[in-house]
Amino acid sequence: MNPQYSMQSLAATNMANVEAMRSLATASLKAMERLLALNLDFARSSFDLGASSVQPAADTDWQAMVSQQRSGLQQATERTAGYVRGVYDISAAAQAEVADLVSSRMGEVGDSMTSMLGTLTQSSPAGSEGAVAMAKSAIANTRSFYDQFIKTTQQMTAANAAVMGKAAQTIGTSVPAAKAAKKAA
Repeated sequence: MNPQYSMQSLAATNMANVEAMRSLATASLKAMERLLALNLDFARSSFDLGASSVQPAADTDWQAMVSQQRSGLQQATERTAGYVRGVYDISAAAQAEVADLVSSRMGEVGDSMTSMLGTLTQSSPAGSEGAVAMAKSAIANTRSFYDQFIKTTQQMTAANAAVMGKAAQTIGTSVPAAKAAKKAA
């Protein structure tokens, strides 16, 4: 194996790893920015809702006060459901982006390892073909495991999205139904 080739290969692999880490850090920071913005918007809207629902008890009758509290509770429930959906959307998008980055990098690493083993095979002593074949098999098995892991993770993410959609739909239909029942009563 040519030492110059080895150093160039090592430097290229190192640069690819640095770029992969930079991409992961950027994806994480973007998700954190979105989550921070969501948290601030939720806190602001919750404060506004709480402030708007406060009235002096002497100026209103009890039925109006109870009605206002119910309305505020329903709005808080809707906003909380929206917040939870937002958190889920942000985390699902971040998970998908990280999975794509890691999957891409794993493919590159596997290709690099296979190439390196091919080069190593050419300069290895006679009788080492079995060890090289075993290493290639281990790399192939690792790739297969990782691909299956990614598919399972994507299926779980899709199942969670379906559950979140159903929960949001339930909350979305129960709040108007509660309002309609209240008006009918």
